[in-house]
Amino acid sequence: MTVTIKSTRLAAGISVNELARRLGVTPSAVSQLERSEAEGTIKLNSLREALAALGASLRLTSGTEGRMSRYAPYRVAESMAASLLADRDSTYPLRLLTHAVKELSDNAELIDPAEIELAPTPLPDVRWDTLMRASYGHALSATKRPAWTSAKKLAKPWFVSDFPALRERAVMTTPEHLRRLNIFIDARSLERV
Repeated sequence: MTVTIKSTRLAAGISVNELARRLGVTPSAVSQLERSEAEGTIKLNSLREALAALGASLRLTSGTEGRMSRYAPYRVAESMAASLLADRDSTYPLRLLTHAVKELSDNAELIDPAEIELAPTPLPDVRWDTLMRASYGHALSATKRPAWTSAKKLAKPWFVSDFPALRERAVMTTPEHLRRLNIFIDARSLERV
C-alpha cells in the first residue's frame, strides 16, 4: 500500500534500532510496523506515532479525483519509493518520474493546484529525492512552483545510469538545472516515457 515509515526513516538516516528505541519497542516490532504499512493493514494511530518518532507528521487529505491526480507529486513519490525500496532496476522509477513530469508540463491547467502544493514524502535515496524535486520544479512555472521543489546540490556527482555510453552522453547532454545539482543524466533518458 504505502512505504511512508520506511521511506521517511531512510531519508532521515535513522536505523530500525534507533526508531525502535524512540518508540520503546523492539526492532522486530518496527519491521512488523513497516510490513503492515506496506500491506495496508496498519492502524492510523500506529502510523502517526511512528512518523512522530521520526520528526514527521501524518497528513490526510481528500479531494475530487481528477484525470491528472495520478501525476500528483505525492503519488508519484510513493510509487517511486516502493520501487526503490524493492531494489528494482532504476529505469522504472525514472520512467515513472519522467512520464509524470511530461504529463504535468503538457497538461498543467488540468491538475488541481492543491495536489501540486502537497509536499511528497522524502524518497529513501537523497539522489532520487533531489532529482524528483528538481524535475517537478523545472516543469512548473515560477508562479506555480511550491517551496518543496527547491533542491540542494548533491555532495558528489551522481550519474543516474551505470551504462558507460549513457554516462558519457550525460556529461555532454545533462540539462543545466540538473547539472547545477550534481546530477548527470543523458537528456534523451529524460524525454523517454
